[in-house]
Amino acid sequence: MDKLKLNLINCYGINKLEQELTFGDFNTIVVYASNGIMKTSLANTFNAIQKGEQPKDRLFNKPSTCEITCDGIAIKPEMISVIKSFDDIDTIPSQTKLLVDEDSKKEYDEIYQDIEEKKHKLIISLNKKSGVKKDDIEKTICNAFRKNDFYEILSDFENLEVGDDFSEIKYNEIFNPDVISFLKQPNVIKDIEDYFEKYQTILEKSSLYKAGIFNPSKADNVAASLKKENFFNAEHSVKLKGVEKEFKNFEALNQKLTEEKKEIIENEDLLKIEKQIKKVAVKNLREILEKNRIVKELINLDDFNMKLWLSYFDKERFYISELLETYKNGLAKLKEIEEKAEQQATVWDEVIKKFKARFSVPFDVRIKNKSSSILGKDVPNINFIFTDDITGNESAFEQKELGRKEILSQGEKRAMYLLNVMFNIEARLEEGIPTLYIIDDVADSFDYKNKYAIIQYLKDIAEIEDNYQIILTHNYDFFRTLQSRILGGSKRRSHSFVTIKEDSEITLIQSGHKYQDEPFNDWKKKLNEVRPLLSSIPFVRNILEFKSGNGTEHFKTLTSLLHCKTDTQTITIADIKAIYNDTISSNGLDTHDNNESIHNLLMIEAEDIFNNHTEISINLEEKIILSIATRIKAEEYMWSKVNDKSEITNSQTGKLFNRFKLEHGETLINELNVLEEVNLVTPENIHLNSFMFEPIIDLSMNHLKKIYNDVKNL
Repeated sequence: MDKLKLNLINCYGINKLEQELTFGDFNTIVVYASNGIMKTSLANTFNAIQKGEQPKDRLFNKPSTCEITCDGIAIKPEMISVIKSFDDIDTIPSQTKLLVDEDSKKEYDEIYQDIEEKKHKLIISLNKKSGVKKDDIEKTICNAFRKNDFYEILSDFENLEVGDDFSEIKYNEIFNPDVISFLKQPNVIKDIEDYFEKYQTILEKSSLYKAGIFNPSKADNVAASLKKENFFNAEHSVKLKGVEKEFKNFEALNQKLTEEKKEIIENEDLLKIEKQIKKVAVKNLREILEKNRIVKELINLDDFNMKLWLSYFDKERFYISELLETYKNGLAKLKEIEEKAEQQATVWDEVIKKFKARFSVPFDVRIKNKSSSILGKDVPNINFIFTDDITGNESAFEQKELGRKEILSQGEKRAMYLLNVMFNIEARLEEGIPTLYIIDDVADSFDYKNKYAIIQYLKDIAEIEDNYQIILTHNYDFFRTLQSRILGGSKRRSHSFVTIKEDSEITLIQSGHKYQDEPFNDWKKKLNEVRPLLSSIPFVRNILEFKSGNGTEHFKTLTSLLHCKTDTQTITIADIKAIYNDTISSNGLDTHDNNESIHNLLMIEAEDIFNNHTEISINLEEKIILSIATRIKAEEYMWSKVNDKSEITNSQTGKLFNRFKLEHGETLINELNVLEEVNLVTPENIHLNSFMFEPIIDLSMNHLKKIYNDVKNL
């Protein structure tokens, strides 16, 4: 990727952003954005594209435009990976990828598949024999034999003698809830046995009926069917064995059949049992019991359960032998592969090793089902292990348990979150997927040790080909650290940006200038220029305070240039030469008129900045000058209004504001609001040091100009 072009309108709070970012020969871009400008909105925009969704305006439902191209081609969703500052992440797919050893998995799968194919053949045949669903057969067999190992049951079968053959009986026609409930009723088995003994005796006397083949019930069905289908109306007749007469109508046939079963239907004991049998949900239970002399087998249903399956097994000896041979031959190899997998180091282990080496956390990370995860049999089951420093005892928790029990601090939770981030990133790296990472304040709320570890990890990614990063942050210190640690050199200027919001449009401006990170070093070289000179005053004052305290005459003089004092307007270039010469250097001050008032220079420059500022930039000098001028004008106004004009030796603006509020708080309400904003905003822009000036970076120039104008118009 060379160029990434953004054209966004009304995307999650971004009113407008049109920007081209050039990666060139370096794959990382760092963007600083103060809170509320666009950082999270940009991450949400990329996240929507990653999910195949259209970014939108969630507040006002305004029409959105989202055009993001890589080298002129629309970015592909699969190329994007958004990493938010603290979010739930599904790491199961990525951890699985990092764990699976494709070579071992392939070998394991081939052996396992061969076993499964032969097992499937047996299952299909047993399904046809038993009527039990294919998916339920293995479980049903294990329950019948009270064992958990299917293969152990089959192995035992090879050494057993199979007695009576019950293979013609469907398993579900006996072992279903209705039949079982019926058979377990008191005296039912004995009644059924008595019934079929009497029933058999009667049938043996009959010339028409034969037990298990053609019984009275079937005869009735035949007669009823002939009548329904108009058999006799078509002038057909029926001839019965042993009966000379032909039956030419239903009535005659039905009369003969009734005579033949008269002894059965007039036997009250038989009718009573028959009615009970007919209530059972399995319609052909009566025929099963009639055809198969199994009534006594039903006395012990558990034994009959096993006998049924042994009968089925007996018919499938070939498939069982084939399966057991394949299983026994493959089992040893499968165990060997599993043992090897248990000891194997994977990319997952390397991620954990890298994490533990860099990040300070109170837990270890282990995987419970390592071998099955490496072989792709199960998803990873991760445990977080805590060790007692005194006893050495260990406690293991799954990630969800840690959250519920509130064991981890916020920092430790974020560290664990970062581990999940690493899993997902490393999985993409392992697959070799070209990726654009949108990283949204991933270091937020980390301590310095872990923050620098994150930077090092981001630097590692920056060195991997075809992996690109846009790192977003609202922490200017972190931004500067990223500039120095990851970008450095020439890339510092071309690959780092600060977000500026002017009106409704957002612009990213290059922000790798050395003077923005170390402005004091830049300004002290340019004391011949008015704006660097004026901007350096707060810095020099800070140095004096650190060096000699706040009681020296030099410190008081520079303080008078930042506040409205009795000597503020009379301090000249000549007055500060000695101060600068004793503190940093006065090189360049000779180019100015010694008699020039510093206050006069300040007000001239402030007016020029207010009237002519059009360039979109960070404007450190302009913001500092405007802030100083605004505060001095505010103090001038307050001194003119208060009756108590006694000297204020320190914290002048705040104390003067309190005097003004006490005297005029109920009458000059608008003025009070303006002054309060000055009191809130300007100190952070004036009391600067070389380590932190985030407030002035975040403050909009337009906002600062408004405050200046409001004060000027008091």
